[in-house]
Amino acid sequence: MPSAVAPSRPPPIYFIGHAGVSLLFDESPKNHIVQDNLRAVGKEIRELSPRPKAIITFSGHFEAGEIHGPGVIEGEICLVLFRKVQAIADTFTLAVVNHDFVNDFHDTHPFVYEYEWPHEDAPELAVDVWRHLTKSGIRAKRVERGVDHGVWVPFKLMFPPEAPLDVPIIQVSTFHGYDLGSQIRLGEAFQPLRNEGYLIVASGMAVHSFPSIAEIRAAPSEDAKNAARAQVLEESRTFDTRLRAAVTKRGAVERRKALLELESLPEYRRSHPTVEVGQVVP
Repeated sequence: MPSAVAPSRPPPIYFIGHAGVSLLFDESPKNHIVQDNLRAVGKEIRELSPRPKAIITFSGHFEAGEIHGPGVIEGEICLVLFRKVQAIADTFTLAVVNHDFVNDFHDTHPFVYEYEWPHEDAPELAVDVWRHLTKSGIRAKRVERGVDHGVWVPFKLMFPPEAPLDVPIIQVSTFHGYDLGSQIRLGEAFQPLRNEGYLIVASGMAVHSFPSIAEIRAAPSEDAKNAARAQVLEESRTFDTRLRAAVTKRGAVERRKALLELESLPEYRRSHPTVEVGQVVP
């Protein structure tokens, strides 16, 4: 069991861009940059001292189901064996599943569906997180779900077989919908857990717009494609700069204000149109 003593200084928070499953086999130069960066982050996490008791993960591909209504999140923990743990007078059930991640993507390469990535579980820590959220006024529901590709694809690079992850993973959803104020409140509820030895890793994309890619491809000429590409690049840089400035503000009040102001930017919707806003929420 990891030490129950809280570290004197909370561990850092990581936001990683996860990309698609092709990141694991496409050896293009642009992928090499992402792969090398993820491996460097993995090495940094493995060398953290004291060692985190668990990693709490958020992904742009895991938001609470609409059926639960507003203000509810979902949480899961991936285990190798099939068993059930009852906790908190049966109000919270950790159902252990024997499939530890989900292939929630579309790819034409059959071998990608054979990938494996073994990792640890810790049901008692999941209950600990659930208790904390309940005290913070967050309603959480346990669901049977493996980690999605927003987690296991980058983690497979970050923690390869020769340098495996030796702490458990607890994946938690974001709220359903994209009200940034509610999502910020969720993040604030998790803040105290850093002082208890939990490491938080959020996975998504600062910019994620398939419609913009479609616009470039649909341009009628090479000049038009270049113009569309330049516009998308400028919009992406503008939003990325504003996002970086917002999350790096030192004061919590100023940081919240700057994050909420992102919603008014035209580049916000261009960088995260409609349902794709979920990629920036983590």
